[in-house]
Amino acid sequence: MSTRTVLLVFFFIACALTGYTQQKINEKIYSAYLSDTIYYTVYTPAGWDGEQKSAVMYSFNYGMVTGELIAAQADYFSRANYTYPATIVVNIQAEMDRIGFTYRTAQLTATGKQFVNCLKNEILPAVEKKYNTGFRSYVGHSYAASYANYLFLHEWGIFNGYILLAPEKVDEAPSFFSIPDKAKDFYNHNTTFYYVAVGAGDMTRRQDYAREIALKVKALDSSRFFFQRDSIPMADHSNIVMLGLPFAFEHLYQLYNPNTDAGHTQDVTEELQSFCQRTIAAYQIPPGKTFPYYNHFIQLAISNNDTTGLLKVTNFFLNDKMKGWNIMQLGMYCYRLGLKDQSKNYIMQAITKIREQEMDTELGPPNLAACYSFLANNLLQGDKKEAWEYLKKSRELSVLRTTNGHKNIDIYYDMGVFAADNDYNVKEGLSCLKQFVTLAKDVSEDGHWLAYRKTDYYIGKCYLLLNDKVNARIYLEKALKINPGHVAAKALMQEL
Repeated sequence: MSTRTVLLVFFFIACALTGYTQQKINEKIYSAYLSDTIYYTVYTPAGWDGEQKSAVMYSFNYGMVTGELIAAQADYFSRANYTYPATIVVNIQAEMDRIGFTYRTAQLTATGKQFVNCLKNEILPAVEKKYNTGFRSYVGHSYAASYANYLFLHEWGIFNGYILLAPEKVDEAPSFFSIPDKAKDFYNHNTTFYYVAVGAGDMTRRQDYAREIALKVKALDSSRFFFQRDSIPMADHSNIVMLGLPFAFEHLYQLYNPNTDAGHTQDVTEELQSFCQRTIAAYQIPPGKTFPYYNHFIQLAISNNDTTGLLKVTNFFLNDKMKGWNIMQLGMYCYRLGLKDQSKNYIMQAITKIREQEMDTELGPPNLAACYSFLANNLLQGDKKEAWEYLKKSRELSVLRTTNGHKNIDIYYDMGVFAADNDYNVKEGLSCLKQFVTLAKDVSEDGHWLAYRKTDYYIGKCYLLLNDKVNARIYLEKALKINPGHVAAKALMQEL
């Protein structure tokens, strides 16, 4: 991977945290079961598309759980390119009287039973119809977590995943966590995720309850029922929600991660097909088409030198919503396996996408500059004049000011290298290299990989091409002082 490509990975991560914003929608529904209006808030993730089925997570506005907190976590995970599907969050206004769960019996009041009917037959269908949701999970804290066990034991099938953070069982209450045979049969045949966490600093009875749950669910088929219990250090009953959510999401969406149980086959086409089948079976959602997903399969194709597989993967993941940077990256991958025509096609698609849709974004201009530079340095070597024109276009974009303070100085180095290696516009290339040296004095060495640049060597090479042997020797000697084993520099010294 080239230095520029590595740097672009970091650009992409930053780009992923920008764009469409999360939406908050206040909803209500009149419940015939409760003869009352139920209020709930729906949070759609950034870039949500109602045409595509989404995962959905339900919660009650109880304890330390709030809709804003869960939605912010889900939105961050999605935009920061964790391998989780974009998740809609639904937060229902329901206090203990409406929920109706009783610790002493682990059963529901009359209102609680009607609320379950409301949940199953009114709220869930309304959300599913309007927001096109599939995989359903539930997250609860303390009392609302204990209530989840009532649903798990007696209303199996409402949710596909459960997140219980510090579930409560009062000291005087007997153990009611006993899985009925019908529930066992259901969980042994339907993929279900269950995560329970208690803070290491929480009360002993809560920790004991989580251990009891872990012991009882061992009776279930672990190939269908995915369970995890955590005791989180530094956590107590209040901060367990904030500290436990990252682990909960990781467990809940483990089968949506292409790296989970990866490598069962070295055939990238079979691997991709298997992954698609797995995500649809577990989550009713096809795999995401962003960097964390396509990168896994493309790297497998490249490691196998599988050009056919690579093209199948790139064709599968290419879509209208893909950002210009991602399309450019597909072109870079094709180039690594010698597929220059396909590489150029992707690079040109990326250029069009950025020009038409992304020039007013923070990373539009630098990404376009990167496309121009890659095109010039790798795909237009047979046409030095056209390649140089693209490098100049890249330089024009690179001088634009950025809002984050990054200084796009690398194009000056690239132009100098191109001039030296192609014996083309050498005088201007030498000027670019010297400008790079000047600009590099006030940037982060690590941000531009300055330690790996061969600037002195290329300046010396330019001088030699210009028949200035005195200056050529000065810079080649500097290059050899930094790296005594520099073979190319030694070869040029022989010419002197």
